[in-house]
Amino acid sequence: MEGTSRTFPYTIKFVGLLGSHSLGRNPKFMATAVDLGRELVRRKIRLTFGGGNVGLQGAIASTVYTNGGIVRGFIPGYIAARQVYGPTYGAEYTVSSNYYKHFEMNHVVEAFIVLPRGIDTMEFLFTLISWASEGLHSKPIGLLNIDGYFNNLIKFLDDAVRQNFMASSQRKLFISSFFIDELLDKLAFAKAFPSPGASCDEFVNPGELDLNLHL
Repeated sequence: MEGTSRTFPYTIKFVGLLGSHSLGRNPKFMATAVDLGRELVRRKIRLTFGGGNVGLQGAIASTVYTNGGIVRGFIPGYIAARQVYGPTYGAEYTVSSNYYKHFEMNHVVEAFIVLPRGIDTMEFLFTLISWASEGLHSKPIGLLNIDGYFNNLIKFLDDAVRQNFMASSQRKLFISSFFIDELLDKLAFAKAFPSPGASCDEFVNPGELDLNLHL
């Protein structure tokens, strides 16, 4: 589905980005980050991220901001004061901790996009699962699976459901794709049609899905 996009009855307006302050070793990470920023601008999707101007987060924020998009960064005050990650693109909001950074992001965004990153991202991903189990959110979480980076995580999530350690409703919040267009389309579809029986693939490739049932 790379390079394709279909008009959905609902358009995501604000996404939260979970990405690294490092560029990683794989050059595809950086190239894809820039492409994601361009696509967010093209779709007029606003960006919220963890502040600063370095790494994959910085590459996306820079691309969105310099091309006229709206960017909002939440960053702990003790990190902002030391300029650990440099000045933030767009509007910067300081919070007391990383927990409240993610808490505030969750309040303003409609979906999350996750890029390759380390332990801190995994921590927040599983915090999102906990919040979902407590009814605090039901926002889709898009894993941009560049070069299969999240394959092992996806397998873990599937195994957790099979072993009855994770509810299938929580697992369904996680959406993955190798391609930017497809991931954004799936996130938009998840917001437009939250019904568990709806299929994004059937909508993008018209077939069995009866849209009248959801309108």
